[in-house]
Amino acid sequence: MMTGKDDAPKYTEHMEKGLRQNHGIGHDSLNANLDKKIEVEKSREKDHKESQKIVREVSNDLHHSRER
Repeated sequence: MMTGKDDAPKYTEHMEKGLRQNHGIGHDSLNANLDKKIEVEKSREKDHKESQKIVREVSNDLHHSRER
């Protein structure tokens, strides 16, 4: 099931649940609060960069282990 207004983006229940669990706010409230939206987007970007770093480290470890 999708939620949201006709002219607004649609969000699945899983997306709503994830946003609430990770940031303590729902999409409707987030879209109504620019400061909170910026805060959440910065947090998402930080998490994404940390994930990319981990992937690079694991990839390098695998590559080096194959060379042995």
